[in-house]
Amino acid sequence: MKRRLGGVLRLTRFQEYICFVIITTLLGAAVARGSFGWRLIIVLVANWLAVGFAFMINDVEDAPDDALNPAKVERNPVSAGDLSVRSGRAASFIGAVVAAALYAWLGLWPFVIGVTCLALSYLYSWRRIRLKSIPVADLVSHALMLAGLQFFAAYFTFGHGPAWQWVFPFTFVVAISLYGQIFNELRDFEGDLRAGVTHTASVLGRRAAHLLMMALFCIGVVSATATVFVVRLIPMWVLLGMVALAAVFVLRPLLKVRRTHSAIELQQPFQKPLEMAGAVALATWFAGPWALSVLYWEIMPVAQRWMIVIAQWGPGR
Repeated sequence: MKRRLGGVLRLTRFQEYICFVIITTLLGAAVARGSFGWRLIIVLVANWLAVGFAFMINDVEDAPDDALNPAKVERNPVSAGDLSVRSGRAASFIGAVVAAALYAWLGLWPFVIGVTCLALSYLYSWRRIRLKSIPVADLVSHALMLAGLQFFAAYFTFGHGPAWQWVFPFTFVVAISLYGQIFNELRDFEGDLRAGVTHTASVLGRRAAHLLMMALFCIGVVSATATVFVVRLIPMWVLLGMVALAAVFVLRPLLKVRRTHSAIELQQPFQKPLEMAGAVALATWFAGPWALSVLYWEIMPVAQRWMIVIAQWGPGR
């Protein structure tokens, strides 16, 4: 039982997307003038579960291929034998059903967007269709199910914000998601070719795919800059906080740079620290005022009362 539960936890691969989903969700909520509360928490959890379903069903469907790839066989709990295909599929669909229920609680449009995301996630990996093996379709479906649809689920959870304001943040999350997809395709290039997987990178070739990846990264940077300085969606203190956190989080990866040999190896250590910095800064922006109000109105009065009681029972009383 313990081995099975551990396998399910590994199957979720939550560490790969937990921060990026926070970013896509909070940016969507920010455009619609959303605020911290139960609706934001629920759409965030629903988005986590939806993206988790995409990762889980992908590993279940890819288990036969991953079993032939020494670099992936142990990472995938199904191909490693720690979790059966049946159990992995059941866990995946339980997460999808809970996600759909949460989207339904938020309203019609979040539900429609959420179910679309879940369906697309299944078609992305389902071996009879496998969008991930269709050039161009792999990029479009990846960007929607892991970024764009999470953004819009949060956006419509809080109603319609100014239409023109979502263009730049939406472009940012989609471009960075596409960058990440091509990065993964280049990272797994040789193993995917041996497994017979055809995707955009394999059609373009390494050089052209790398150029496309860097172009998408530049589009993401430009869109993020416009989000901050043109749309003024994010306060300057949030940006400065993210920069400060990023400087701290990338210290360790910087020590490994000299030991890298390729452009892919050079970029990978910096991706998660930057995502973490962005997620923490945005989460502080949304949850910070609530935390301060709880501290001021709930915790401080209780602490003051205890201080009075302690003073009354102290020496000399």
